[in-house]
Amino acid sequence: MIKLENITVKYKDKTVLENLSLDASGGEIIGLVAPNGTGKTTLFNVISNFLKPNSGKVTFQERFQYKTEKQEIAIHKQLATLPDQDDLFEELTGVEHMRLYKDMWDSSKEVEDIYTYLQMESYVHQKVKTYSLGMRQRLCFAMLACADTKVMLMDEVMNGLDVANVALISKRLARMKREGKLLFIASHLLSNLDLYADRVLYLKDGDFVHEQPIHDDAEMYIKLDVSPDEYEKFILTYSLPEEHLYIANHLLCIPTSNMTKDEQMELMVRLSTDENRAISIGPLGTAEHYERFYHESHPGR
Repeated sequence: MIKLENITVKYKDKTVLENLSLDASGGEIIGLVAPNGTGKTTLFNVISNFLKPNSGKVTFQERFQYKTEKQEIAIHKQLATLPDQDDLFEELTGVEHMRLYKDMWDSSKEVEDIYTYLQMESYVHQKVKTYSLGMRQRLCFAMLACADTKVMLMDEVMNGLDVANVALISKRLARMKREGKLLFIASHLLSNLDLYADRVLYLKDGDFVHEQPIHDDAEMYIKLDVSPDEYEKFILTYSLPEEHLYIANHLLCIPTSNMTKDEQMELMVRLSTDENRAISIGPLGTAEHYERFYHESHPGR
């Protein structure tokens, strides 16, 4: 549905995106992870044509590009971004905002169905100037749901929401995916991405340094917290496989792909008995990959 080819964006002497490429299809949720100021918003702006790249191209459905006004209109009929809270009109009600987005994208979605699902009935007919941070954020998501475009870009969609509303919107995102939408979600709620994303992309130094697929057959690791001094002792005491990871100077991750079940159990017993430390087994989650790529880790790991 969307193809990015060799996207480069430069501001004077700073390169924000460099030869970045990506293929994404409908019925997919893509998480985008990076520290603030490293290119997430720039990437979204390029996809939505708010910013022209210095080089590279964006293609929709294998034929539409931002080359002519006609093609731009065709693309924007199928793409919408999560509105910012600063873009809301204080004197309009939530329903009026939702109808605005429904009409702008000529959507067939029922406004009442959406605000009822999001449990907004108690305030949606009030003016936005009376809304709390969480109510405003729910409204922004409801507006995007009313647009019902094929492609949606969401930057920090869970910002300011409590646990119950995070769960509610997460379920709606999964429903949108089943409807064939392509969703890009940039978020700092890393463990939440693990619940619904199909893959998570890690942006660093202008390009994707890692793509993490979220699926049942992901690589499994024995994981435990050890200090740097303990880690050096572990290298001498245990025959750690070369592929092991020591993340952010605290998390030792030992791959189990070349171990039998008995070998895994034996190693876990030995490690847990030593210093009576906590130990777990499972795939690396988004939070662990974040530490791996954005915090100091053991050289070469």
